[in-house]
Parts: sequence; structure tokens; C-alpha cells
Amino acid sequence: MQNKFITRKEFEERLIQLFAQGRISAYPRKRRDRHILLKSIVMTLANGKDYTETEINQAITAWLTGMHEPRGLDHVALRRYLVDEGYVDRSRNGSRYWVITPGPSTKLFEPDVGEVDVFSLVGEAKETHDKSRRKRGEVRQKILDAATELFSQKGYDGVSIRDIASKAGITIPNIYYYFKDKKGLYQATLQGSADNVLEILVKIDDPNASFRDRFVALAKAKMRLAKQKNPAFELFLKEWVDRGGSPEFPPQLETVMSKSFKYMEEMIAQAVQRGEIRPINPKLGVWYLIGLIFMRSGKFLSKYMKTREVLSDDEVEEFVDLILRGLEKK
Repeated sequence: MQNKFITRKEFEERLIQLFAQGRISAYPRKRRDRHILLKSIVMTLANGKDYTETEINQAITAWLTGMHEPRGLDHVALRRYLVDEGYVDRSRNGSRYWVITPGPSTKLFEPDVGEVDVFSLVGEAKETHDKSRRKRGEVRQKILDAATELFSQKGYDGVSIRDIASKAGITIPNIYYYFKDKKGLYQATLQGSADNVLEILVKIDDPNASFRDRFVALAKAKMRLAKQKNPAFELFLKEWVDRGGSPEFPPQLETVMSKSFKYMEEMIAQAVQRGEIRPINPKLGVWYLIGLIFMRSGKFLSKYMKTREVLSDDEVEEFVDLILRGLEKK
């Protein structure tokens, strides 16, 4: 321990950093931080009161709740630390606990530290911190929304960082605060689009329906997204069409669609288990379907990008039946 009192300023700053900003994940290694933590607990206990073991546990648990339940701390360990460091004493059989006065506080802390309302301090600081995080999240999402729309319309090469900044209504440096470069922003845009489309599809999927009906429902949902000119869906189409309609799955999309592939694997595994399709490795089944879809839908996708005409429900069902024919039980 340094031969220096812990001031009120240091006490408040470290409590905010540790608990309001979530920098604590275990009992602190630094001795000053340990005493700041223990002092903040003692400040919520009553001097001159005898606590039963249950009551002291409840009091420490209440402190943990008031400090927004920091990770890596529990009431049993904290109770022991309070005793070991001389802040709290206990009876020999451990049935009673009480705060030691004056205890180590007079040797370690400046007197006005005791005036701090630790719960109010941390609560207000956490609210400010959370608002700041939400605002940063909103700015990041604004950038992604603008980038998705522009990339889906003009492609990667047709959009500049300046275009995205202008569309989002922010400065160029703001974009580089959140994303390393244009490539990183594009990849984040693809990932966000993949997650967005999957979330929409999962909501309409019925796990209890047959494999064929589930596939048809998902295909029809994608047609609706296309008809609505959903920016996330449009971005995926453009990423593929800009590669000349190659049946090879675009590497950048393959990277961001791992969640979607996993979902399809689960659909196939369930269909195999139900006896709806012939036994097949679900992972191979996904690549079989993806390959067929890309080979057989190339003409439609190219036409759609020019005319915006989507398949009718009957055409969707016919297309799905054509795709699934290879998985039928022999």
C-alpha cells in the first residue's frame, strides 16, 4: 500500500471505472482498488449493529445488486475479505458480525470519502455510460444502414466512404472511428445484412411443418423481401450478380452466412430424422442445396435485377420441388 491517502476524487473515479464502466471481472489485484471496494461495502453497513451470518450475507448481496452485480464477485468471498482486511470482525463461532470502528479507514482514506453515496454515484455514472454506449451503437447502426443501402444500389466499387458519410449525415472521421477501412465496413454490412435476413426468416419458419413446406415458406418470404426491395436482401443479390452469375458461392457471403448455414443444417437433420428425405450429411446437404439454387436461379436473379419481377407463389413451389428432387428418398 502506498503511503498516500485515498482521496475522495480517486475513490469516486475508481468506483465508476470498476462498477459503472464494467472494468471489474474479479477481486482486484491492486491493493488500493481492494480497499476502495471493501470501503464501499462497509459504507453501506450500520455501525454498532450485530449482524447474523444471514444478515451480513444479505447486506453484501444488496451491495452487489446496488453495484449492478459485477462479475467475478460473490458475498461469501467478500465477507471473508472484509474480515481479513480488518473492516469487519466476527464472533469465534461465526454467528455474529459487526463493523470495526475506526478500522483501517482512518489510515487509508481521507475523511470526506465517507460522505459519498456509493449507490447513487455508481447508478448515475452507469446510466451516463449506458446512454453513451447506446448513442455509439446508434451511430454505428446509422453508418451500416447507409452503407447497406448504397452498396445494394451501386456495388462495392461504386460507393465511397464520402458517399456513406453524406448519406448517414455524419463526418468521415466518424466512420473510421467504428470501421478500419471501406473493406471492413463492407464486411460488417454483409454480416449485418445476413443476420437481418435470417432473423426475418426464422420468425416465419414453422419447425413443425414438413421440410418441403418449410422450404417453400422461406422461399416465398425471400420473394416478399425482394418485392419490398429490402436493402439487406438487395445487397446479397448484387454481391452475387456482380460476379457474373457464377454458380460458385461468393467467398465474402460464405463467411458471413455461417449462422444461416447452421440453421439449414438443423432443418436437414430434422428432415432426415423424420424420414422425409434420404439420409445425408446435413453439411453436405446445405452445399448441395446452395449449389443447385445458385445454378438454377441465375437467370431469375439477373432478370430480377433488371426488371424487379419476382416469382409467383406457384412458381416458387415449382422451383422448390425441382431443387428438392435430389433429396427424395429412393
